[in-house]
Amino acid sequence: MRTLALLLGVAFAVGCGNATTTDDGSGGTPAPDGGAAPEGGSASDGGPLDPGPGSDAAVATCMRPKPGPTNTGVPAGTVLKPSGSIKVETAGAVIEDLDIQGEIAILADNVTIRRVRIRSGDYYPIRYFDNKNTGLVVEDSEIEGTSDDVTAAISFESYTARRLNIHGGADGFKANANVLIEDCWIHDLRNGPDQHNDGVQSTGGKGVTLRHNAISGASNACVQTGDEGVATEDLLVECNWLSGGGYTLNIRGKGATVPKNTRIINNRFGRDSGYGPWTLDDPNPTVTGNVYDDDNSPIPYP
Repeated sequence: MRTLALLLGVAFAVGCGNATTTDDGSGGTPAPDGGAAPEGGSASDGGPLDPGPGSDAAVATCMRPKPGPTNTGVPAGTVLKPSGSIKVETAGAVIEDLDIQGEIAILADNVTIRRVRIRSGDYYPIRYFDNKNTGLVVEDSEIEGTSDDVTAAISFESYTARRLNIHGGADGFKANANVLIEDCWIHDLRNGPDQHNDGVQSTGGKGVTLRHNAISGASNACVQTGDEGVATEDLLVECNWLSGGGYTLNIRGKGATVPKNTRIINNRFGRDSGYGPWTLDDPNPTVTGNVYDDDNSPIPYP
């Protein structure tokens, strides 16, 4: 593995907000062609900024095209340089315009990865947890899992993912705390023998936002949460296209790990789940504005 230390820039992140519980659909219905969130900046404490569900920025999220092959991944016309695995040890480094066979190991804060294709059979195509670093931004890139060993494209905390084309791994993302995933296309997961496949999986933590993504192709759930030791708190699922799975959203937890402040707002669901669009253990979630994608019919809660 070679070391890449490029002190060229720092990127910024946007994040999540608060809402109140309703079940009448008054939060509004997303437009059929979807939308993307505007760019933002990181807060002074390193946490994400929040336009807030129901704000003009949040409404604009639902008004732009659905993520897919033409608006995620490496932009057309980008020239990529072949590369093997990379280790990044310089804070603020920018990794860009590479075609990587292997993995990127991140051992520094505020690293930006953009316009990169990663094809990997490694357990973690982007390995980002050894030093508990923060501030990772990955955008306009494709991450393809090429073996049953690939657990997820990016794991576990303190990162922003934008306009990514994610496929081929067991899970799309592991997202436990302080994570923003937006404008991404998560599809065609591996679904190998004995695998438990999720578009996004959390084993507990606080502050995960999934905004304006298209998530499909998982055998278990688009979004799966639940852990024996840590509750999932402040999960925002807003303006996404979600389909498949047993329950499409499987938001679980009992006793000390009951989910808190779960918000499911203005999403479009397929009808191809095994049991229904969601099961939520949060006793007081916000669930509003969700519809079936084929005919815009509202999905009531509970």
